[in-house]
Amino acid sequence: MGNIVRLAKSDVKRLFANVVSTVVTLGLVLLPSVFAWYNTIACWDVFDNTGNLTVAVANVDEGYESELVPLPVNVGEQVVSALRANDQIDWVFTTEDDAVDGARAGRYYAAVVIPPQFSRDMLTFYASDSGHASIVYYVNEKKNAIAPKITDQGADAVSYQVNQVFAQTLAEVSTGLVHAIGATADDAGLKDAASGLAERLRDGADEIDGCRTVASSYAALIGSLEGVLENANALAAATSERLGDTMDAAAGAASPLLSMGDEAKASADAMDAALATSVQAYQGLLDSFDDPFGTAGQTADQAKSSLTTYAALLRDDADRYRDLAASLDGLKAGLPKVETTVGTHLVQAATAQVDDATARILRAAAALDDVAESFDAAASKAADGSDALAAKRETARQTLVDARDAMADAQQSFEAKAKPKLDDVAAKAGAAMDKAKALRDSLDVASAEASEAIGKAGGAVTATKDKLTAADGALSEVSAKLRDAADAMDTALATGDESALQAIIGSDLAKLSHALSAPVAVERVAVYPVENFGSAMAPLYTTLALYIGSLLILVVLKPAPSAAQCRELADPKPYQLYLGRFGVMAFLSLLQTTVMGLGNLLFLQVQAADPVLFMLVFWVAGLVFTFIIYTLVVSFANLGKAVAVILLIVQVTGCGGSYPLQILPGFIQAISPWLPATHVVDALREAMMGPCQNDYWIALGKLTLFVVPMLLLGLVLRKPLEKFMAWYVEKVESSKVVG
Repeated sequence: MGNIVRLAKSDVKRLFANVVSTVVTLGLVLLPSVFAWYNTIACWDVFDNTGNLTVAVANVDEGYESELVPLPVNVGEQVVSALRANDQIDWVFTTEDDAVDGARAGRYYAAVVIPPQFSRDMLTFYASDSGHASIVYYVNEKKNAIAPKITDQGADAVSYQVNQVFAQTLAEVSTGLVHAIGATADDAGLKDAASGLAERLRDGADEIDGCRTVASSYAALIGSLEGVLENANALAAATSERLGDTMDAAAGAASPLLSMGDEAKASADAMDAALATSVQAYQGLLDSFDDPFGTAGQTADQAKSSLTTYAALLRDDADRYRDLAASLDGLKAGLPKVETTVGTHLVQAATAQVDDATARILRAAAALDDVAESFDAAASKAADGSDALAAKRETARQTLVDARDAMADAQQSFEAKAKPKLDDVAAKAGAAMDKAKALRDSLDVASAEASEAIGKAGGAVTATKDKLTAADGALSEVSAKLRDAADAMDTALATGDESALQAIIGSDLAKLSHALSAPVAVERVAVYPVENFGSAMAPLYTTLALYIGSLLILVVLKPAPSAAQCRELADPKPYQLYLGRFGVMAFLSLLQTTVMGLGNLLFLQVQAADPVLFMLVFWVAGLVFTFIIYTLVVSFANLGKAVAVILLIVQVTGCGGSYPLQILPGFIQAISPWLPATHVVDALREAMMGPCQNDYWIALGKLTLFVVPMLLLGLVLRKPLEKFMAWYVEKVESSKVVG
């Protein structure tokens, strides 16, 4: 760090070591500012001096006098009179030959020729075979690049003057016609013509009344549409309400089905489990069938008691099976009366299967009664001896087997047929309820959308009706005025009162001519207004001056320190020499930019919304430009200077300082963001005309990013290039021409 500071200080001292070096230093500091100030002052108010551009005007218009309007009219002369009062261009009024020859020879920048048929074309614009009235415009585009564009504006001014004069001429011709009619009111023919004009006015009023009738009819029609929309809205609401009620009723009807289905599913599960348990229990009784009939050592009384007990239990089971059958009948009777096709089918199928299950369960109960009777019969034979008991045992066994089979059949039939149907009822009922809810939600949404659409349509219809009603009122006023004007004209002609005729027509035509000559007024609102053209061009010329100043520094100063300077340093490293030598470059750059910036503010007094930000751009831009050129020259010697000059050439147009980038060729638009001058121009405009959000700091940040690749080149990549550059310098110097 010490070597860098020591080298920079010694370089700065050498700038003012003697008179010559001081003069050279002052020249380096002032020359860029002179370049910027000179070009900015030169274009300070260029468009305020367009009055010095000479444009010839030749009027050869022959005028026109129609049979309808027996007054000579020369629109060309009136245009010339209007242009004499226009000082935007130096108009020279001359002959057609002189105007054309002068434009060709360069005495005039352009020439305007008003042709002989100009008035005729202007005043017969209503004819079916008429065309545009033409003015011949000659421009000398060789004389100057910008002048033709400015004189084109002059041609537009001529066109505007013609249009304005034409509107005023129509009013003046009409007023002259009225004057002639009034002055010769005693002439029967002219009286007839004036009467015909009054009659035409009445015809026009009749036509307008017809338009009123149409407008009124449309208004009435649209008024009836309001009622239609109101009825449609009420109908949509009623329909939505009725559909909603229907859906609610359907949901209410389905609710018992859903509830029944849930209960049926629970009951079916319980019944299925009970039947299966019974089948297993009686199979167990068969497996231990000998127990109730007695075992070895058991007395006859004991066997009788066991058989009687088993018979009572079997009768109890039979009673429970009959109760189960009664429950199934109750479940069938509790099925709701559903009117839907799907619901009816489900209930009928479930009812059929429940009937079948009930019948099978009753058969199983009857079989149990038979088993109980066989057990009672066996008990009565227990006292008669073992032989009689053995005969009854086989009968009881067979009866028990039949009962078990009947119960197994009832259980299998219930599980395979009735229970799935009841489960299906529950599932279908739940799905139906879900669909009903979804349909009801869709119905609510559709009803809301329909109501909104009808409301919007109603608003549009009401607005249209109001406009038609207003148009009817305006047409009524126009019709009344036309009839009043016709009546007043008849009265004035009858009395021969010329002043009355002029009062009737002249005053209204004066207002009409004024409105036609300038129908639209443009209110210009400048966003970030620029005080003058010099301030608008200052960013371009200042940026170029900053870059040229940095280039001059590297032309005058050597990029590398001398051997004597290196000996004064303590073992200097290449990067220390690189950064230390830049110190004097940065010092000169700061002097240049400070003088240029203060000169723009105090001497030229360019527009500057924020002087601090304005000066900051100068300092940052000067340092970045100088560092870029310094690194190129240090790395590539004279070849680096050539690259810097090429970069200057590209930036003159590519930075967007004069022409908008959007109208330039595509390749210039593509390279513009990669040019440092582009971001300097953007930052200067933000500081001068007013910043917008963070655009100023974004432009300044993009500018400083150009330092990064230059540091990479100067500190890292320069070392591998040293041998090539030494060879290149040696070959150049060996030519004895280029040093």
